[in-house]
Amino acid sequence: MKKYNLILFVLGLIVLSSSCSDDFGDMNTPSDSTTEVEPKFFFNAMQQEVLQNYQRNVNLYPDLYCQYWANTVSGFSSPRYDYVDGWIGNQWREHYTRNLRRAIAMQDMVGEDPNYVDAIAIKEIWMCYAWSRMTDTYGDIPYFGAGTGEKVPYNSQQDIYDDLLKRLDVAINAITGGAEQYAYDDGYDLIYDGDVVQWQKFGNSLRLRLAMRLSNVDASRAQTEAAAAVNGPNGLLASNADVAKVPLWSKGWYDYLNNMAWNWNNIRMSKTMSNYLYNQSSVGEDPRAPKWFAYQVEGEAKTKEEAGFDIYDGIENGYNLVPSDSDENFATINLEGGYIDFVGDGAEDFMYCPVMFYSEVLFLQAEAAMRGWISGDANALYKQAVEASMDYVGVDATDADAYVAGLPNLSGANESSLKQLITQKWLANFPNGVEAWADFRRTDYPDITLPKDGVSGSASVASGTWVKRVRYPNSAHLNNEANMPSTQNTIETDRMDVRLWWDTADTKTKTSGLMNSNL
Repeated sequence: MKKYNLILFVLGLIVLSSSCSDDFGDMNTPSDSTTEVEPKFFFNAMQQEVLQNYQRNVNLYPDLYCQYWANTVSGFSSPRYDYVDGWIGNQWREHYTRNLRRAIAMQDMVGEDPNYVDAIAIKEIWMCYAWSRMTDTYGDIPYFGAGTGEKVPYNSQQDIYDDLLKRLDVAINAITGGAEQYAYDDGYDLIYDGDVVQWQKFGNSLRLRLAMRLSNVDASRAQTEAAAAVNGPNGLLASNADVAKVPLWSKGWYDYLNNMAWNWNNIRMSKTMSNYLYNQSSVGEDPRAPKWFAYQVEGEAKTKEEAGFDIYDGIENGYNLVPSDSDENFATINLEGGYIDFVGDGAEDFMYCPVMFYSEVLFLQAEAAMRGWISGDANALYKQAVEASMDYVGVDATDADAYVAGLPNLSGANESSLKQLITQKWLANFPNGVEAWADFRRTDYPDITLPKDGVSGSASVASGTWVKRVRYPNSAHLNNEANMPSTQNTIETDRMDVRLWWDTADTKTKTSGLMNSNL
């Protein structure tokens, strides 16, 4: 962690030095000093953005909207679909003023130097991930020409997705793996330590994720991109060893689930999560439940039996006034259950923020196979995906096999099968709420509930409907409203029930728990 602090210190010096005049810099820079920063310093800081302001950017929005978690603090309005600029508004600012500027600075610094081809390609893959999170949050955003300091038009999500898929194709195929190439090694690449083969696998897998986003809006393009992803150089993530995750330190000031669930007590398992942990397989309880969850009893993690409960229970989403006993009566994250994505067994006591699980990639392939877009047995891939999740979490193999054997089989390309697949994918993606919320908006699966106390009176979401996007921050309205989409260029019209481009299904059409528009 000392290295992370050093990186932040160096980046701080860069920002400070940029405020000085050119003449002052010339007078005060020794002739033998280093005036450039290595790309790995920029890249390391870019990766850490996934966990910056996690409570405000993720936990109070996607994590609640996908209903992995429910809020336990009375007065918090985001669970009832309110927009709070001081919370989620940070995501916009951090992307455009930090992440994007670092990427541009890195590109400008290395120019056309052939020794940095791999480094730039990896940077491009990571930025495609960052951009996809941004457009999947807001919809149309400034993209082409953004980051130059000039006001630019908002681009349509359709055009952004088109460009992201093209950028991924170029970046993945540009990687050389040559010995002369600059590498993000020595611990600065927090995910793959500069391994270019792993970055190609992640790039292809990200391409498959984005391809499946297009399933309902451009099936032909989705099929083409899915096939290209599966057949890309070095293929997809191929095992749990390939999982993309960013480490953080549980004893430091890292705004993650340990703070939300234990230090601040502002979340507990949602009732939706509890229901799905007990209603999917004929064996009953999902064997991942005690790995993921525990009861907090006098500051210690207890199993349901130790705490005197029959199940790992969750609280309903969307209370205005939360029951005062919610902390003790509902399950929370289990930081002591041996699940390596919360607390590792290394000397540094690492925790991890997920970017992409191997199980997700198998579910993506299962859905693509179900639709006939790639070869493979959809049902077998779906079962393999559940097994991969069980293995990753550390479930005993016998218990995992029994749970999977008790799951319904997929029965062809139909809504019932897709609902079953996405519901299991939703479980396996825990705690990646960003991705779970995207899947719900795209397919309207799994079934989740509306806020218990109703949509807030100040929310821009119609009663009886779900939140579909986050509105643009106040600063964007203040500084660049003229370039916003004409239907969303005022606070009043910038609504959070407006569907994204790839979200074509209308939740009001769901009957008997199934949509009529996904297949």
